Amino acid sequence: MPPVRAPEQPAAEGSGHDCGPVTDGRFRGVGPGTPGYPPGRVTPISDVPQVPARTSSAGRGRALTPTTRSRTRSLGLVGLGIIGSGLLVNGYLAIIARSLPAAEYAYFGAFWSIALVVGFGVFLPIEQETARLMQVPDRPGRVLHASLFTALLLAAAEVVVVLALSPVLVRAFGGEVWTIAALAVLCIASAGQFVMRGALIGMDRMDRHALVMLWDTVLRVALAGAVALLIADPDSSIFAWTLVLAILLAHGPQLLALARRRTRMGSVPDLGDATMTPRGVRRAVLPLLLGSLCAQLLLNGPPILVPLLARDLAQADMAGRFVAGYTLARIPLFLMVPLQTALLPVLTRLLHGGDRAVLRKVTLRLSAGLLALAVVAFGLGYAIGPWLVGLVFGQGYRLGAFDMALLSVGVAAYLGMVLVTQVLVASVRHSHVAWAWLSGVVVAVVTVLVVPDLLLSAELAFVLGSTVGWVVGTVLMLSRTRNRELTRV
Repeated sequence: MPPVRAPEQPAAEGSGHDCGPVTDGRFRGVGPGTPGYPPGRVTPISDVPQVPARTSSAGRGRALTPTTRSRTRSLGLVGLGIIGSGLLVNGYLAIIARSLPAAEYAYFGAFWSIALVVGFGVFLPIEQETARLMQVPDRPGRVLHASLFTALLLAAAEVVVVLALSPVLVRAFGGEVWTIAALAVLCIASAGQFVMRGALIGMDRMDRHALVMLWDTVLRVALAGAVALLIADPDSSIFAWTLVLAILLAHGPQLLALARRRTRMGSVPDLGDATMTPRGVRRAVLPLLLGSLCAQLLLNGPPILVPLLARDLAQADMAGRFVAGYTLARIPLFLMVPLQTALLPVLTRLLHGGDRAVLRKVTLRLSAGLLALAVVAFGLGYAIGPWLVGLVFGQGYRLGAFDMALLSVGVAAYLGMVLVTQVLVASVRHSHVAWAWLSGVVVAVVTVLVVPDLLLSAELAFVLGSTVGWVVGTVLMLSRTRNRELTRV
């Protein structure tokens, strides 16, 4: 006898985030509209009577459903969009590097790294929680409203912090006050950017998500190219504004369409009776925020710290070479890190299906694969790293072979940490995410204090901090600590 499925209802065009198609076939057991489902209560997985899946006569497992094929296609589109945007981002940075002296590029590198912290670091938890809430069974209403309100509160707090730290930031930016103004505007723009991204992922509109990401990076390249061609002697602050304008132009119209409920829903669970509030979003986001800030400090701290600690022009020139080499070494992270939220709906559904043992097995295999990747990364970084830096950024930016090898190993460890923490997020073990990233930052800070050499201390801090955080995250994921009940909110 085939599994019992709730009758599907078509999505209402222009319905925004308050309705969508019923896809209870993706969640096993009792659901809205089926007998025995008590209103206002979420049934724990252990209490749900499971319907055995039909297999083929050959016993080869479940057949792919249209929903599964559609989601696989959607993730493929996001992957292609991320690859394209990642390549364009590095083209954008290469244009800027070839338009500025090494010391001036170090100032832009400091802005770029801080921008990633105040943007991606602060608002990634909002994106993650928005996407997760829109994919849980019996999903709550008004998720977009609650997420946007919370994001704007965080943005306002960021602007206050930026203004308070402006004397320190001015030095890191080479005395450019307009760069601080660009950073303050970026805080507000990032709030809308990441809420929009999380909503599109949660609404299963991966195609739109990929197109917006690609359009954002196309605009960055176009604006930077225009500055390089039209301005004879540009400074770092002008290029800082190209980033801000590209984000506003790419994400503003789509956010407006979401707010007006003019974006079609994809495959999402049925809407429940609960309503999400800003307080509920804040409570879920706070531990993720700590973890995300630690993640961005670990990733973007070195290119901020090295120019800031440079004592003379020679060390400032060395800092510029380090920023170029570091940017090139972390290209895989530019491709992978934006994909992490896109994995959350898949992981969330897998956990709601009770397949935690499968996730643990996948994590162990990923760990083994990433260990092999670290060995390969060291060899490639040592052999061709300096040559690639000279090819992309110019011969004046070449960094030592051992420096590139260390940075490449750090990237492999950081990638493992990203993957493990996404499993923790999907498991609603948000506090464990914070502990994993915090342990990495503590090790990195201790390394910087102990190692006296300017470049070596930054490189070892990235490698050791990422490795320790990855190990701690893996241990926490595999621990016997009981997961929180996977409720709808």
